[in-house]
Amino acid sequence: MKSVSRPSMPGGPVASAERIIAFYQEVGTLPRVTAARDSDEGELYRALKRMRILQRQGRFDPEAASLLDAGCPGWANGRAFGSDRLWQERRDQLVDWAVKNGRLPHPSAGDETERSLASLVAAYRKHALHGRHPERIKELNELIPGWAGTPEWVPQA
Repeated sequence: MKSVSRPSMPGGPVASAERIIAFYQEVGTLPRVTAARDSDEGELYRALKRMRILQRQGRFDPEAASLLDAGCPGWANGRAFGSDRLWQERRDQLVDWAVKNGRLPHPSAGDETERSLASLVAAYRKHALHGRHPERIKELNELIPGWAGTPEWVPQA
């Protein structure tokens, strides 16, 4: 496949991929849509957006794709990339909360944090029922045995 420099990918796909990887290593995230249009991040986001489109169409430069796969796993699916990081943070919050309190969070609790974590548990109970996110369900099963059971309200004495 011929490597062509486009306005959205200055220097071509490989050079743009290398710049995106360098950005990711420096900042810890992929370029964001919210970046200022005239900033380096804005330029990199436009390149990344174009790369994702070409990848979905099966027309993206294989060398650039290979570089991105190695340097930024999940680059092709921006939602999944952010979703994994958010999942890990929320999972850790849930585990910490359950260990600290000796029970699962309850949706009727007066504490906003507890209600938020209870919503997470409820969402993943539904995912488990429908066979979605099996790797995340497995993590919850290992980290919080019994999390998928029916919640019980335990009044405070």
